[in-house]
Amino acid sequence: ALQKFRARTVSAMLALAAMGGGAALAQGTQAAPVAIAPMTDAEATQFVAANKKVTEVANKMTLELQAAKSEDEAAAVQAKAEQQITAAIQTEGITPKRYTEIIQLAETDEATLAKLRAEFGS
Repeated sequence: ALQKFRARTVSAMLALAAMGGGAALAQGTQAAPVAIAPMTDAEATQFVAANKKVTEVANKMTLELQAAKSEDEAAAVQAKAEQQITAAIQTEGITPKRYTEIIQLAETDEATLAKLRAEFGS
């Protein structure tokens, strides 16, 4: 049961990281799509730096979840990781909401995706 919980928690955490936090999850349930402002060059740089930190936190959390001995311990690891992810995004000068918007833009806009790929490569 703990193994299944860990797998669900990792999946949820990665989804949360991609969404940029719980507030974004609530916003995702709105029926009408909201127009997203185009990504600036500065935001591309901020997003890539934040994304690297988010990935590091998610990887560390995965290892800590595998070592967790109980669901309570795993839940504590997840809560800590959520805080670290939010802080990592904000440290780079971008909000969790904007981080989520850039992910959404990259999924639908080739120019945004190309700009992010170039930034990741630099």
